Amino acid sequence: MTLQELREIALHCVKGTVPANFQNKSVDMDAAFADGLKEFAGSINQFMKNRYDLYDIVIESADEVLPKKVLDAVGIFAEVKTVGQGQKAIFRKKLGRQRAKKFLTQVGLSGVYETFRLDADTFELGGHAVGGGATIDFERMLDNAESLTEVMQILTDGLADAVYMEVHKALRAAINASARPEANKVTVNKWDPEKMVKLMNVVRAYGNGVVIFAPPEFVGAMGADAIVNGIANTTNGIYHPQDIDAIHNTGYINIFRGALVVQIPQSFIDETNTKTWIDPQLAYVLPTGGEKVVKVVLEGNTQINDFKNRDNSLEVYMYKKMGAAILTHHNWGVYQNTGIEQTYDSPYGNL
Repeated sequence: MTLQELREIALHCVKGTVPANFQNKSVDMDAAFADGLKEFAGSINQFMKNRYDLYDIVIESADEVLPKKVLDAVGIFAEVKTVGQGQKAIFRKKLGRQRAKKFLTQVGLSGVYETFRLDADTFELGGHAVGGGATIDFERMLDNAESLTEVMQILTDGLADAVYMEVHKALRAAINASARPEANKVTVNKWDPEKMVKLMNVVRAYGNGVVIFAPPEFVGAMGADAIVNGIANTTNGIYHPQDIDAIHNTGYINIFRGALVVQIPQSFIDETNTKTWIDPQLAYVLPTGGEKVVKVVLEGNTQINDFKNRDNSLEVYMYKKMGAAILTHHNWGVYQNTGIEQTYDSPYGNL
């Protein structure tokens, strides 16, 4: 097998496809990639010799699939652009009759929330490095107990999840940096469906529909009444029988009163599993169909580096430059349920 053939197999793996001449056959492309990988990493010396070529394959595969993953995840309410290394994305704001002043809010390089009025019809948005690492034991990889492809898949998925984190950071910056109209926010100590519907109606005036962007703790609380009260008491215009099925099958409501519920992936900042990356009390109600509130940039290629330990284990690091900003003119809302335990904390102390 050649490196070019291995590259083609890798692209099929991340896309979930098979080569055209294998369309009518059941082919395990992940297994094919693992077999091909052994030809270039059958020993520690062989791997060290070929690892940069292998990393190029991984980078190409990640950059092929990451923008699509991001669009699938946030494209309904976010405008996503991909630019080259060292470049900034140029976003255009819609001109004409405006209901309120527009502001661009993003997290500055120093971690300070920056807000400024948009006087031009375009603005620039750059990215910063976001990444993660994993350790793989080479002997276990040779024994098929660990797989480099699995490590790379985890890191690639982590980069896609990082976009959620960037959007969350920008939304929190927008809340803290500018006064929210009373009609655009709800703060109560419980889940109140009627108040959420009222908030959605405010946001719906700025688009064709709305989407609820929230962490799993908040989404779980949205179905609490349905679980407690049962179907008979929850089909009165607040919950639909399909909501009950969704709660039964997945544990969460997927649609609320016509609004798609998009979950922000939650994670913990340390091994105690007590502090979370995402504020569990906050849900964001964003318009769809009009001008998209969230702006996301993916800058340059994915980067990979590694470090070989004395025990032959390999620490692999992957990062991508990305950024997010909120273009707001009172067209989105936030719901805070203070009845949910507050576990949010930032390891950086400035978010």
